[in-house]
Amino acid sequence: MTSSATAPLLRRLNAERALAVLREVGTIRLAELADASGLSRPTVDAVIEDLRRIGLIAETEDAPAGRRGRPARLVRLRAERGYVVGIDIGVHKCVVSVADLRGAVLATEVRQLGQELDRKARLDGVRRTVRAALKPAGVERSAVLAVCTATPGVVDPRTGVVLACDVLPDWKGLNLRTELGRSFGAPVLADNDANLAVVGERWRGVAAASQDVIYVLAGERLGAGIVSGGQVFRGHDGGAGEMAFLSLLEHTPGAEGIGALASHVGKEVVARLREHDAVRPGGAEGLTGDAALLMAAARDGDEEAQQVLEQILARIARAVGTLALLLNPELIVIGGGVAAAGEQIAEPIRRRLPQMTSLPPRLEVSSLGDRAVTVGALRTALDVVESSLLDNLNG
Repeated sequence: MTSSATAPLLRRLNAERALAVLREVGTIRLAELADASGLSRPTVDAVIEDLRRIGLIAETEDAPAGRRGRPARLVRLRAERGYVVGIDIGVHKCVVSVADLRGAVLATEVRQLGQELDRKARLDGVRRTVRAALKPAGVERSAVLAVCTATPGVVDPRTGVVLACDVLPDWKGLNLRTELGRSFGAPVLADNDANLAVVGERWRGVAAASQDVIYVLAGERLGAGIVSGGQVFRGHDGGAGEMAFLSLLEHTPGAEGIGALASHVGKEVVARLREHDAVRPGGAEGLTGDAALLMAAARDGDEEAQQVLEQILARIARAVGTLALLLNPELIVIGGGVAAAGEQIAEPIRRRLPQMTSLPPRLEVSSLGDRAVTVGALRTALDVVESSLLDNLNG
């Protein structure tokens, strides 16, 4: 490759390294930016000029009283240059977060959506949630530079079309990019919720230092977001991480998550708890329905609830162990609303992994909980914005 071909690429790569630092700090001196990014001072000067030209950088001077010599140049990322929106469309609710270009969340709105809603009603609910989130953020729709939405099911990574979705039957065939694109004058992306959760966990969660990660979304159903060699692995049509294959393996449960198993395996115990109005304040935040009731009772010492929970987590452990055998990750993260339960969920699964694989991975509970999906959606939208703006470097 010739020097004339590599110069624009190197220029862009240097800008990306500087931006990675600027996103995580406030105002910084150029010398400090050079140290943090690993770039030379002349290169940093050139990068800052490039970023200033495309409107991403604001500069000031630091001249404290009594100090002699030339004032130090200070720079910051103009986070107010534009905004991104992350949307998590679930079976029971919609969550929308609005962030600036540093990824700082300005507002989050959560609205309940009934499972019985048809496609049109659910999309209307999503749009209302978006409007409700933009208002407290003080962000006009015209200032939104990119949107990323998460959904259950298999999403074609090329088109944004939902190819399959068992939990929302009329969702199949929906083009989320087109439908939600009508509400924005900005790019709209769509992806599977577990895929975006693993992106969020690697950005601001427990998987930040890991290159080979599986994020297990263990809500009503199981789903997995897979990162291999630092890249999200989606498969040819976006179906990687779908766990319905587990039902094909003998003695292995299907893709039922903790919520569904609590209602199924723990049916009699849950009925008893409900009959005695056993709603305990010790329940894990983020869990709802039968799962919350069962886990709160187990935590409070109810022996039958503890036995049922052990059965449920043994099934989840077999699913996690199957993934570990297939993909040999460095780290498995258990996430979703169940993450609020912490070690009550993680320890029984972690204990069983050595029985299923000779190379058990590290297993952690998500530090982001049920925010992981929207955090990953925001990160994905920011990547699109950054790529688009950096396309102007050589213009």
